[in-house]
Amino acid sequence: MHKNLFALLASLLATLVVAGGAMSSPALADSPHYVQGPTATVSGNSLTVSWKAAGLGNTVTSVDFALTGTINTTSQCFTKSGNPVNGVPKSETINVNATGTFPVRNGQTTGSLTVSPISTLQCTGNQHVVILSASFDLTLTGDDLPPVHITG
Repeated sequence: MHKNLFALLASLLATLVVAGGAMSSPALADSPHYVQGPTATVSGNSLTVSWKAAGLGNTVTSVDFALTGTINTTSQCFTKSGNPVNGVPKSETINVNATGTFPVRNGQTTGSLTVSPISTLQCTGNQHVVILSASFDLTLTGDDLPPVHITG
């Protein structure tokens, strides 16, 4: 009788151990990070910040990003033939507050936010705005990602 009881208890214990091992264990924490960038580029009268983020998890479907800070520009009007128009170049500071939502696939997302125009200078006729210099002090934030300070 004791032998059968012992065998029954051993069998129950083994079943509990196997069942406990088959239960799903808690998921490891995701590790959000940037794998490329963020980088900032000025082209024409726009500034674009681009990046690729990973470690976002497989249950996340989208991530919100925000770009804040300032852009300092000096710009001037130029003629169609590329000559500067008489006058003093315009210097100004643009406040940045750009946001976007980007899809996540396999725990990764690639995105960019563009600020345009970075100069409010208005040219007449066939003249166009040329950015003579631009500097920026920006911060990129994204859901659960560390904030990144971008200067240039």
